Formats: sequence, C-alpha cells, structure tokens
Amino acid sequence: MSTSTSHEREPKRVILRLRTNEFEGRDSSEYNDPIKAYLAFAGRSTNELEENKHYAHIEPFQAPELQQTVFHITLDIEKDSLDNPNFQTLPHEIYRVRRDIHGKFQVKRIQNPLEEKNYITRMRKFTDSLYAWAK
Repeated sequence: MSTSTSHEREPKRVILRLRTNEFEGRDSSEYNDPIKAYLAFAGRSTNELEENKHYAHIEPFQAPELQQTVFHITLDIEKDSLDNPNFQTLPHEIYRVRRDIHGKFQVKRIQNPLEEKNYITRMRKFTDSLYAWAK
C-alpha cells in the first residue's frame, strides 16, 4: 500500500484500467467503488470522492458486438489546483483494478516501466483531446 506524501497531493492524471465483465448494471454509482479503492491504495481519504477533490471521466461502454473487455476511468487528481494544465508536463499514472475472490477491488500499479509508459502513451492519444481537465 502506498503512503501519503506531499508529492501525492500534487495534481496529476490517473488512469484506472478495469474489466467490463466486473460491472454488470452499468449504473454510474457502480464506478465509485473502484475510485475509492484507488484513493485508499494511494493513502488518501475515500471521502475525497464525495468532497469533489477529483474529477472522474468514465469511458462509455462500446456496443456489445465489439466485445469490449476493458474500459478506463480517468481521474483528474486535485482538480482545483489547476485551471488549464499542459498535459505534456502533467504527471500520468496507470493502475489495474480487479475484483478479488470476495468481490473487493484491488489496485495495482503497472510495475514494468516500459509497459506503463506504453499504456500511458496510447491512452493519452484519447484522454488529452477528449477529456478536458476537470470537465
């Protein structure tokens, strides 16, 4: 588990990579649990979600015939710290979020630096243009 530091309180964009088959109802409230799991993993209070400290962009599900297996939640962390950030210099992180055998979400940062960099590079092709900061 991560511990909280002042560095972790800086604005950044966090991408949560989730499995579509772990979200049956597709009700927007269903996404609060993996966001709270990330906040707890990062050593932050889960109350920050209700306090609107961060902004969540939830990738829409694709048509069933496309057989989508993963989707992403992109979090703008410390959203009120910046108005119009330069995404080229804004820190980005990516995490896998999966349910354990008891249905509880587990968060893991991608450990291989090259794999993480490749995921972030691919994701930023979409997130930088589709998701304005905190909007």
